[in-house]
Amino acid sequence: MFRYPVEVVSDMYLSRIGGYSYELDRREVGINAKALEMNTSIIPNETIATIRTLDDRKPYFFKKKFVVVAVEENMECYEFTANGEVVLPEEVRDRMRAKVGDEVIVNTTESFRIDGDYTNVARAMLWRLESRLRRN
Repeated sequence: MFRYPVEVVSDMYLSRIGGYSYELDRREVGINAKALEMNTSIIPNETIATIRTLDDRKPYFFKKKFVVVAVEENMECYEFTANGEVVLPEEVRDRMRAKVGDEVIVNTTESFRIDGDYTNVARAMLWRLESRLRRN
């Protein structure tokens, strides 16, 4: 059994940063392949996720998107994700406010719930705006 990632809410997972690796592209995030299979519904090389720390206040739509890849035992960065921790690309080390060992949220909701069709999101935002305008 792997400690991470832990599903907190549907399609949102809690994990820790295990390290940074040059093996990952700047738009990829790696998690232990077996941990992905056992603990998540994430589909490697297909699911898109956002990563945020617990104190991150940036709006969801401004967050960078990453493709989740499976880290296999033959990769050098496997040691960083032995318990299912998140491995980030070396290129984002300076931009991340988090350090190795910090807890992060891996949010795959958009990938499974929205899937590129933002019409319902836009409709909900307009409905909310119109409701507020009517009240005032």
